[in-house]
Amino acid sequence: MMKIVKICMAAITLALVVTLAASCSVEKKMALDFVKANSDRSILVFSTDQIFKVNQKHELLDSLGITDESKFDSILYVNSGYLQYINDSLFLANYVLGYMKELGDLGFDVYDESRTLEFLNLDTNAYVANITQMEIEETLYDYRAGTEIYGEYYYYDFELNALVVNSWIELKEYNKTGKGEHLYFATDMITDDFDGEFYADVFAGEVRFAYNIDTLQTENLYDFAYLLGRKYASYTVDWMVNRYLDENIPEGKRSETYWRFDPFRKDFFPEEEDRFILMNE
Repeated sequence: MMKIVKICMAAITLALVVTLAASCSVEKKMALDFVKANSDRSILVFSTDQIFKVNQKHELLDSLGITDESKFDSILYVNSGYLQYINDSLFLANYVLGYMKELGDLGFDVYDESRTLEFLNLDTNAYVANITQMEIEETLYDYRAGTEIYGEYYYYDFELNALVVNSWIELKEYNKTGKGEHLYFATDMITDDFDGEFYADVFAGEVRFAYNIDTLQTENLYDFAYLLGRKYASYTVDWMVNRYLDENIPEGKRSETYWRFDPFRKDFFPEEEDRFILMNE
């Protein structure tokens, strides 16, 4: 009896695997067909004109002997290494440029705010993306470099300057009622760049770590903003694709897979983390 049960369970497992594979194959084909038709789709892009800036290097307050909480934010800002020097307009312009450029490369007819009236005359296959809020946090990033040499693990801990960019983007498919928008969140970080290596000093009888840190420059942040725009444009296409699958695959047939588009290979793959996060209602 036990043998029969085991055989039945194996058969059920195999059937589930085959069913899931078939489901994913259908979804992947539908996703590819959706992307191929992107030339018939349009998107209107809005953006905030303000960036919230937060210096998380609170250790500065102790070193300066500041105890008045009402002064914390202003003191941290004027003593920031990056925030006070960031030009909001330039950062946002690069961010939006990257966002719109990537969507255009992916086949969309992209409208900016100045073409809103023209966009409103469209009837179908139209979307709206509103970059509603942006925040930049200045902080320190704890990094550990490690390796194994002669069976022993060696590591070196140090801190890197880091800027965290948080974005809130509202997305919806345009229709006459104007309803159905959802708010999404994305975050990314840029740090000092460095290179280093461990080596065995045979004369001293110890392992040493030699490294060089390329300190993050304010100018690097504008290039980072452009790259973020491009990345989140691809996230936007992923949102469209997965929303399309949710709406067009019969209930109970849609897998739990969130599909991510690779524009270079023109292919889709499952993704769990590299995507927009839906904000709770």
